[in-house]
Amino acid sequence: MRSLFVMSSLNFRRMQNLGFAYAILPLTRNMDENKERIVAFLQRQLEYFNTHPYLSGAVLGATIRLAEEEDAVAPTDQTATTKLKKSLMGPYAAIGDNFFWGSLRPLAGIIAAILAYEGFIWAPFVFLLIFDPLHLWIRWQGFLEGYRQGWRGIAYIQSWKLPLLAHYLRWVSLIILGVMTGLLTADIHLFPGQFWLRQGLNIAVLAAVLLFYIAVRRGLSPLLIFYVLTAVCLVVMI
Repeated sequence: MRSLFVMSSLNFRRMQNLGFAYAILPLTRNMDENKERIVAFLQRQLEYFNTHPYLSGAVLGATIRLAEEEDAVAPTDQTATTKLKKSLMGPYAAIGDNFFWGSLRPLAGIIAAILAYEGFIWAPFVFLLIFDPLHLWIRWQGFLEGYRQGWRGIAYIQSWKLPLLAHYLRWVSLIILGVMTGLLTADIHLFPGQFWLRQGLNIAVLAAVLLFYIAVRRGLSPLLIFYVLTAVCLVVMI
């Protein structure tokens, strides 16, 4: 539950360190009353930490497991927990950003936006039903597997194959957008004989998308394409 607040004290100097220290704070209850040990332990948790918030539970669980093991062996030396956090936070951040921010959230947003456009008042709840259960489950189960397996807890995150799943979700999003664009343009009424005009516009748009794709593959900046399209649209509107 405490890992849900890992972003609540985000700061520019050490990012999520305060949230992580807050999440691991209950571990100090199992230590003896030596305040110096507790202070030293918490100071180590206040080092720089930044990963995807939904995968922070996996790091937290593994860190607690290692901290307990090290405390039993060498109470004054807990360098492995620091190494663990540094080695996992970067890969987990990349995996989480790619899947949750770059794939799952856009897909849920597209579906919810389409439902809202069609007048369904429960569209926001559909967004939550698509997005929330998966990330909450990965938070919870990632913490448990991290605590059970320590360093080997990364195998649980790998078992989800999130990069591959993100690839498939992006394709689904593109397909949904394409289908809905066709359905929405079919309702546009311009003047008699508009069918052929609409088909011509569709072909022109598809050709433009194909040309832009080829241009990007050959090294043309997508930002430049965006600026050119914006300028063309402004000229047409004027």
